[in-house]
Amino acid sequence: MTLTLILMGASLIFALLFASRPLILVSAPILIRLFLPAYQASEWFNGLHPAGYMVMASALVQTIFYWPRVKKVLRSSYLEIAVFLLFCALIMANVLSIFNSFTGSLINIAVVYLPPFVLYLMFKMVVFRSGFEGLRKVAWAMHLAMLVQMYMAIRQHITGHIIVFEETAKSALWQLQGIDEIERSQGFVETGLDFTALCAFMVALTYFIRNPILRWVFIGLYLYGALLGNGRASVVAAAVTAVVVILAGKERIPTKLAGLVLMGGTAVWLLGTEAGQALNAKIEDDGGSSELREEAYRWVEGHWHLFTFSGYPGSRDFRGSGILGSSLENAYLIVGADYGLITAAVLLLLQFFLAVRNMRNTAGIVMAVGALDLVVNNLTNSGFTSNQAGAYLLWIALGFATIGKHGSEYGYAGCRPGLLAQWRRNTPSARPENTGSAPSNETVLVGGQTHG
Repeated sequence: MTLTLILMGASLIFALLFASRPLILVSAPILIRLFLPAYQASEWFNGLHPAGYMVMASALVQTIFYWPRVKKVLRSSYLEIAVFLLFCALIMANVLSIFNSFTGSLINIAVVYLPPFVLYLMFKMVVFRSGFEGLRKVAWAMHLAMLVQMYMAIRQHITGHIIVFEETAKSALWQLQGIDEIERSQGFVETGLDFTALCAFMVALTYFIRNPILRWVFIGLYLYGALLGNGRASVVAAAVTAVVVILAGKERIPTKLAGLVLMGGTAVWLLGTEAGQALNAKIEDDGGSSELREEAYRWVEGHWHLFTFSGYPGSRDFRGSGILGSSLENAYLIVGADYGLITAAVLLLLQFFLAVRNMRNTAGIVMAVGALDLVVNNLTNSGFTSNQAGAYLLWIALGFATIGKHGSEYGYAGCRPGLLAQWRRNTPSARPENTGSAPSNETVLVGGQTHG
């Protein structure tokens, strides 16, 4: 408890020190979440993950001292806030059932769902203030962090050990109990599936790298990381995203074609590596995991009417109680089992809608594809319901995708928002004689920069 109180105080101090730097307020908790897995955070602290404390403290300080910028974010987020509150209300409505407690439901909202959603809203603050360049800086912070993640993943692949936090991981993660060597690299996140999903999303973030050659290098690195994590759905998502990123780049067509050829050759070479062969072996014989998923889906098909409006009226530990050979292997179905399929559908539709809504410019399309990669990942494992990295990653991806919706509205359509801003200032309706504004000695804020 003492460490938790110290963490809360440190988070508040952090939020106060960097209150005028939204880029840092957004980047720091992301990095903390990437390097401190939930099982180790639970060993040290109570309640939220440290990243969650940082996010909530930052939101509190911003609301108190920078209300105008918070108001701007809230005014642009009426729909998602309303639907998210509906989702929370449906969770709390389940306390009427004997299978859901008021305290447990409230804690689940506060720990698993609220901090990532608030972080998503904070991304809008970055977009409104700094636009594309602000998101580029956050992306670069994540790329640099991923170099460390990749080093750890490669070491795990070579040694067969988690290396950092290994004892805690073996006692906390059921899939590691009773085995001497791990089969999947997981970096600093909770599982190999999480690491593969992380790499697939990072492929989307290579769009923010200007140099095409450097972009291709990072894409190849993340494709290899996805193989190390050995998650089939996310490996396919990473490959599709790589194609989207290369085609969406601002280079000429010959350069794009060269990139596609290079990435194709890299993929073929990677499939021949030990990690690639492990994926091929898993496709041929996955140890029954596909059968377990089919068993789970068949069970849901036969019992969905029991938890349409409220949670399943019985034991939700399907693996432990012997109902199934594993969990439901689908984060949204797990939410449905806990709080009703309608509740799960509200969350899934909200996330899917936010991704599709942002497909209004090239950057928005690429980031939305990255978000949809994570939705697919959550359809194949427990993901965010067990407070794994996916709980934050999907909302981080949706935060990056907001550049799509607000690109044209706020002048942040591309790498150089000043070009669009200059065009807007030169339109007849924006000239001083048509608006009654001061001719030239008035300071105007355009694209997050001050122009006199």
